[in-house]
Amino acid sequence: MHKQFELASILPVCFKEFDRSYSQLTITEAVNNLIEKRYFLPGTALSIDDIMNNSVRKNILRYIQVNPGAYNRLIRRDLNLGSNEFNWHVGMLEKFKLIKKELFNRNYGYFENHSFMDHEYDLFLMQNGKVKKILETLEKQPASISQLAKKMEMHWSTVSKYVQVLVKREFLSVILQSNNKEKYAINQVLKIKLKKIINGAVFVHFA
Repeated sequence: MHKQFELASILPVCFKEFDRSYSQLTITEAVNNLIEKRYFLPGTALSIDDIMNNSVRKNILRYIQVNPGAYNRLIRRDLNLGSNEFNWHVGMLEKFKLIKKELFNRNYGYFENHSFMDHEYDLFLMQNGKVKKILETLEKQPASISQLAKKMEMHWSTVSKYVQVLVKREFLSVILQSNNKEKYAINQVLKIKLKKIINGAVFVHFA
């Protein structure tokens, strides 16, 4: 069982263990460096190795890496986790700075703890089931809102609401037809950029 880590108590142990091979300043700097890198935290009995030796936390982290922007209910559903279990393990991952969460529309999206080039909200949107369905449908060919609603068997107003968000976020381009009606097409430039960002998010950086 791990003893609870406190800086004031561990330094004298280090001094004794190293038998004065290193100065007090060198040891203090080394310990502080490990704390800054979140290898362990004052006030917790766990180190980063303990965090990653837990299979549930590994699965949550891996899921977030592959699906940046995934939200609570989605992660819990796909990993078959209860609310309390999810909150505990996610809390530990956050505490050790392995993941971060961003609030969007009263829901949190979870990400690995590094930059996503200000595309966190776009990645969060991509986890939405209706957004996925719209984008998958438009991959085949451009369509109007009415055509999307018919193909997806979804209410026109619902499709319209999501399409307007996707246009604003530049997921979709507007194509004006000869009859002045609008069709929508996938913005391939943004699609490729987001794919590159997601692929870059798969690797875990412990240091």
